[in-house]
Amino acid sequence: MVQEPVATARAGRKPAVTLDVLLAAAAELADDSGLESVSFRALGEKLGVSPMAVHRATGGIDALRHALVAGLVEEAIASIRWPEEWQGVVSTFAYGLRDLLLRHPLVLEAHRTASLDAPGADDVAHRVVAALTSAGLGPEQAAYGYAALHDFVTGHVSIRLGRGELELLEVAPDRRDASVFAEHHDYDRRFETGLAILIAGLESLA
Repeated sequence: MVQEPVATARAGRKPAVTLDVLLAAAAELADDSGLESVSFRALGEKLGVSPMAVHRATGGIDALRHALVAGLVEEAIASIRWPEEWQGVVSTFAYGLRDLLLRHPLVLEAHRTASLDAPGADDVAHRVVAALTSAGLGPEQAAYGYAALHDFVTGHVSIRLGRGELELLEVAPDRRDASVFAEHHDYDRRFETGLAILIAGLESLA
């Protein structure tokens, strides 16, 4: 992500730390311990600078957290290559959002309390809705179709991150054997099959 150079505290003084370095360190902290772990003190200790140097470079902790989330979302959106057919648009959106949230859980954490306020995020939503409309869905169906896709992805990632990849291996054998997922517990297949079912449902509406 491209950021403006950090302003100096006094004319002629070199900045103690740049915003790019701060955002990278903040991403590591937040992905490991949550957004609330991102503080001036924690960043200062991680980078070997004073909390005041972090403050001067960011303008405030809320501004830093917002820039962190927005930058990661913008970076992910910039890498998308959209196909022409509507099913491809839907699949690209779903896998792209899943991969972003798995790579940076901090984005999911921020998204639980507010919509993603980042350049291009609304454009992505409108692109998916437009693709569903082109398939023959009405405006309301297309909007709720997008919502169903969005909620499926965020719900899947929330469960996957919360329970971990070895979920069934960490429960008692009798409980594991009783689970409907005893023989079918591959998270990637779970996502792939769920998305295929959703696309088939959207096709039936179209």
